[in-house]
Amino acid sequence: MTRPLLDELDRRLIGALHLAPRATWDDIAGVLAADASTLKRRYDRLSEARMVRVIGQADWGMHSRAMPVHVLLDITGETPLTVLDRLRDLPHLQFLAQISGDYPLYAVVHAPSEAATSEAIDRMYSLPGIRRVNALPALSTLRRGITWDPQFLTGTERAELLKLGVRPEGTASAAPPAKPLSETERTVVARLIQDGRASAASIGRAAGLATSTAHRVVRRVLDEGWVKPRLEVVSEWLGFQTPFLLRLRVAPGETPDVMHRIDQLPQTRLAAHVASDMSVLATGLVTDRSALARFIDHELARIPGILAVSVDVMLAGPRRYWLDRDLTSGLGAFHPPSLL
Repeated sequence: MTRPLLDELDRRLIGALHLAPRATWDDIAGVLAADASTLKRRYDRLSEARMVRVIGQADWGMHSRAMPVHVLLDITGETPLTVLDRLRDLPHLQFLAQISGDYPLYAVVHAPSEAATSEAIDRMYSLPGIRRVNALPALSTLRRGITWDPQFLTGTERAELLKLGVRPEGTASAAPPAKPLSETERTVVARLIQDGRASAASIGRAAGLATSTAHRVVRRVLDEGWVKPRLEVVSEWLGFQTPFLLRLRVAPGETPDVMHRIDQLPQTRLAAHVASDMSVLATGLVTDRSALARFIDHELARIPGILAVSVDVMLAGPRRYWLDRDLTSGLGAFHPPSLL
């Protein structure tokens, strides 16, 4: 597969879809001062090259009654990539990465229940090549990758696009909807998870729903936040070569403020309070290792309350947000969690 060569308009389009992944081509064209049909052709080209995909991020309460668990794994007798490949087949794994440091592998387990979480972690212990499992249960999560922005646009353009998109804020939780979803709602949710840009008309045709019903249900699913459209990209192809993992020891009582300050940094993809001696776990993305050094020595160093910092570089990331990816072939299979 030939990797697409990105020009300035491609990058601006990707930046726009990060902020408003479900906006119409006409709306995006109005903000970017471009032709709507040209933007659609550009998107189709990037999608066919498996560089971008708009999926739907299901609200946690739609698929789980448990919080995620961040897992660090030590290995023995095998190479990290060999064990990482074996992990792919385990259930409920949202994220997989090879990292630097004492623990060469990092994973995120988000199972439908505490019992299923325990079973998934137990299976890790029995996997050949794994010597030690350090499970860090999330107590709260302030940011998820859906809010990351590559900063390709001007401040004015970003403000206009944010009016068109939904940018979730606050703490994520595993609270279920107020009442069980109807079969029609479940059908719409499932289709929007697979294609976050799917129109109400196309969903209606595929699901055998009246057009008016499809429009109403799609609008409700999106307005209620049951599904949030999310752009997934091969970040390395955009020039962001260095994803990283931070574990921070924070002074007692300072955790909420430290998490809030980390959340405000553009490099951040996730900030979580975890049950560990290092109470804050964060992931982020920068262009290169020099940029990571500047982030640590400048932005992170300015945050009061941090007592110690552990930094790991992600050396390989074959899965992020349930979506397999490869630096040669691009975005691969999508393994979204099953709805409850």
